[in-house]
Amino acid sequence: MFDRIIRYFRDRKLRKYASPLATGLVPLSEIRTVNAVVDVEETGFDLLKEDILAWGKSNGLKVNIYFFDFRKLGKDELLLTTIDKTLLRKGLDWLGTPNVEKISSLMEEKSDLFISLVDNGNFPIEFMSKCVRARFKVGRCPFPGHAYDMVVTGTSAGDLRSDSRQIFAEFTEFIQKVK
Repeated sequence: MFDRIIRYFRDRKLRKYASPLATGLVPLSEIRTVNAVVDVEETGFDLLKEDILAWGKSNGLKVNIYFFDFRKLGKDELLLTTIDKTLLRKGLDWLGTPNVEKISSLMEEKSDLFISLVDNGNFPIEFMSKCVRARFKVGRCPFPGHAYDMVVTGTSAGDLRSDSRQIFAEFTEFIQKVK
């Protein structure tokens, strides 16, 4: 019962903030700006960040990287990323919605490509994926309502949780071929 109530309010919030832009496959030659979301809990996230930035630089793209950090940090632990580009667990409301002011730069900026390399179906990434204003959206986990134009998963049927760097490499290989 409580889950249905939460879903009702989440759906209302999604309708309020959903992106009105039409999306679809966009060739690399038409992409100028890229927004990417990376999970800090993913092993090798710092190498993935470098891969994304290097790909953007080699293709002349403006790249912004945002981070999900839902770890429970101890008193002596520090954030691994900048606070202005990191969404923390304490930055979510009771519905699991990210603070809209915190992610306003991501949601309001029109970009050509949005890449979600977060490998879960939790509501915060669903919200961001459906509300970000991008012409082409790529993700790793499908959501109801088709938030993404392209979903890139593991390389084989038995590989349910593939490495994010590998997923990103597969996507960049694919997008290079699109004319």
